Amino acid sequence: MPSKCFDYTIEQIKAMGKDKTKANFSKLLNLFFVPVFPVEIKREIVSSIGRYDYNDEIYDFISLEAFNNNNPMELIYQMFRTCLYKARDDKRFEDLRKRIKNYYDNEVINKADDFYNFKEKQTVNKISKPMLLVGDAEKVLNILPDNSVQLIFTSPPYYNAREYADYSSYHGYLSKMKSILLVLHRVLEDGRFIVINVSPVITKRIGREFESIRYPIHYDFHKILTEAGFYFIDEIQWIKPEPSVPDRIGGYRQTRKPLSYKPNCITESIMVYRKNADFLLDKNMKNKEYDRHEDEEIDTSNCWYIAPARDKNHPAVFPDELARRVLKYYSFEGDTILDPFAGSGTTGRVARAMNRVPIMCEINKEYADLINKAMPEYYNQYYNQEEAKSKCEEINTDII
Repeated sequence: MPSKCFDYTIEQIKAMGKDKTKANFSKLLNLFFVPVFPVEIKREIVSSIGRYDYNDEIYDFISLEAFNNNNPMELIYQMFRTCLYKARDDKRFEDLRKRIKNYYDNEVINKADDFYNFKEKQTVNKISKPMLLVGDAEKVLNILPDNSVQLIFTSPPYYNAREYADYSSYHGYLSKMKSILLVLHRVLEDGRFIVINVSPVITKRIGREFESIRYPIHYDFHKILTEAGFYFIDEIQWIKPEPSVPDRIGGYRQTRKPLSYKPNCITESIMVYRKNADFLLDKNMKNKEYDRHEDEEIDTSNCWYIAPARDKNHPAVFPDELARRVLKYYSFEGDTILDPFAGSGTTGRVARAMNRVPIMCEINKEYADLINKAMPEYYNQYYNQEEAKSKCEEINTDII
């Protein structure tokens, strides 16, 4: 050991952890007890010791030092981490892990333990074939396994739009949406994204003497999304050309009366949320293949300028370009994409073109029939609500 042992750097300690010789292992054990080392050096020493396969010596080392109250908690955390990973093959470390956890009852250790247990048990089901499901999303999506969808992109039905459903109250509408979000939370892979396109809606007046009500659905959706187990990531503004939206400013333009100002609404909210998970996003991206195009245009801001779309068969469609951007930024090729309110099938059509696997769910049979008619060779699993129940076992055999 050099006389100036405090000259050791973190890089040198890491190198000894990688060059797994008996001599280096012994040196690391000795260096741990050098009193002049700062805690960051000792932390790296503990980490490097844990890289070795000399489990007997490592077990004895941690058994003594993990319960030494003179050691800073940063060192205890590293010892606990070593126990977590060595417990896979050596049950002694499983017992030692439990002893450390019970001894300290520390929130950092508890969180690390919870994360490790979660990660070890986590399974991801991959659906390999597209599906078109007809019925109430809250019920028909029960045939999908947990963690079987990699992205959810949808635009929920407008409150009291006759084409979809007529809810008795706005509270009832939000309650139904939350029930569906709970199902979506179950089928979405842990840590992946749900993206929802919403905008405020206005109810018609029952007479000229009564005031209409304008509902800020995007604010209320934030509440039910978080209650369902998702957390906020971003809000993207979909900006439309002003001539394409209904004119609300005309009255003020004519009278210029204060209080009558109602601006033209050229934006809709693209709400981006992630399913709660005890791990970083890096885990969702690990080992994913993707094509990198250096010349590809990138949206650098949260304002997307996209013209709206029209469809003679459906009153409220979003444009292909909107779906394309969402799928581009929030999914990989081969991912399963779910739209629980499929409408005219835009998400499924774009997902197919982008080499994703779509699952479309639509409560209105006429719209579902139009989707199936447009791509009959693609949606080879076309089930209504009752058929889906009987097909549950068969569908699960298509999962890889």
